[in-house]
Amino acid sequence: MSDRPILVMGICGVGKSTIAQAIAASLGASFIEADSYHSPEAVAWMAAGKPLTDDMRWGWLDRLGDAVNQTQGRAVLACSALGLAHRDRLRARTGPLDIVFLNGDRDLIAARMNARKDHYMPVSLIDSQLAALQPPDAQAEHALWISVEMTPEQIIQTAVSRLALTEDSSTGGKTT
Repeated sequence: MSDRPILVMGICGVGKSTIAQAIAASLGASFIEADSYHSPEAVAWMAAGKPLTDDMRWGWLDRLGDAVNQTQGRAVLACSALGLAHRDRLRARTGPLDIVFLNGDRDLIAARMNARKDHYMPVSLIDSQLAALQPPDAQAEHALWISVEMTPEQIIQTAVSRLALTEDSSTGGKTT
């Protein structure tokens, strides 16, 4: 399997952290939680129900890319990376990424967000995240689309097996 970093992405509430952490454990990779790299101002901004602007995201994405580069071995990054420009910003630091795009029904995601405790991201930001979302292109961005209607265990198993199956052993690239 490639040493290319894995980006587990999607809107708030899809389970990025849970899934990325489990994929990292399954692959013997390092887990990077993007939320830990937000500035205190950005966290306060989101906690107040305000969506981040791209200007607020650039430094955060740069810090994440640097964290990936400082990781020994493969890294699995849990990060919203909602727009193509955000993923391109990460790739400018990290090089190519394998992407696991977690997606699903808005109401299911809202219900899950309402059930979680001690997280700064309010449910009210779902709609702004959906508006900002530019889903990754499966071929051009090496992205696996996985529905969050499955159990976390099914998502993890699907992601790990599909990442392994899509490796092109002769070039280290992806096949479609």
